[in-house]
Amino acid sequence: MIDIIMGYQCNVQCDYCTITKEMRDKNLTTAQIARALEDGAAAGLTSAAFGGGEPTMRKDLVKLVALASKMGYQTVKISSNGLMYAYPEFVDKLLDAGATQFNLALMGWNASMYERIMGQARFFALVQTGVTNLVARDAAIVGDVIMKRDTYQDLADTVELWAELGIEQFVFWLMSLSDRVRNEKEQLVPVSTMRPYMFEAFEVGRRRGIDVFSRHVPPCMLPGYHDHVWDVATDRVLVVTPESSFWLSESRITANTFVEKCDGCTLRPQCMGVRQDYLENIGDGEVEPAQ
Repeated sequence: MIDIIMGYQCNVQCDYCTITKEMRDKNLTTAQIARALEDGAAAGLTSAAFGGGEPTMRKDLVKLVALASKMGYQTVKISSNGLMYAYPEFVDKLLDAGATQFNLALMGWNASMYERIMGQARFFALVQTGVTNLVARDAAIVGDVIMKRDTYQDLADTVELWAELGIEQFVFWLMSLSDRVRNEKEQLVPVSTMRPYMFEAFEVGRRRGIDVFSRHVPPCMLPGYHDHVWDVATDRVLVVTPESSFWLSESRITANTFVEKCDGCTLRPQCMGVRQDYLENIGDGEVEPAQ
């Protein structure tokens, strides 16, 4: 996949967002994005993703989605906060252009969580309307949920609420400590603390017959739920940002580090390792190699 961070402009400021005020003015041009798509296709990448910031703010998004589709990308994904999907005509334009997957950053399962995290309680209803519009058009939706101090206890309820509206795949992400939030160490909760709530959410997925995955957490930390760990084989991702391009597997923002205890673990072939900022702030005490 080529994951294009189109720029850092956004219509909200979520409390866990890593983007600083200075970064918000940095954006790729339409021509730069088109060249990145050409490079990705030449490298044999078959999926394209548009992210940010908030990509739905860009006037060229529909045009670029159409370009990616015309180039032969099999998957064309948009990662968004979902507010603009409350407008059905906008959803239609993206689908007609060739968008195949919509990743929505979900803040929780009620208006108070949206107000606390995203800034306004009314955003909860707007995103619900957006999901309804997407579901009505049979669009593929993935709910991305950040696990942090004030969200991890609500994981099961979050999956229940949005699954009831029609979302059939969820991915849990550890909060990243970088840039604007690099010093908010209290937000990064140990997996051992979050684990019972993660397991409860996994069970919701099993009961409903939908996919609920965890990223950035190695399988040894989720005993009995290894099938809910995101498959590392899907992570050949070239990230393109306004500042640089890099392979996601080599970045500090992904799980890619093994500690001495990992040597000889039988889960090693299917493990992506641990994220560097997690080891720096939590340590490796929860790493339990399987024999």
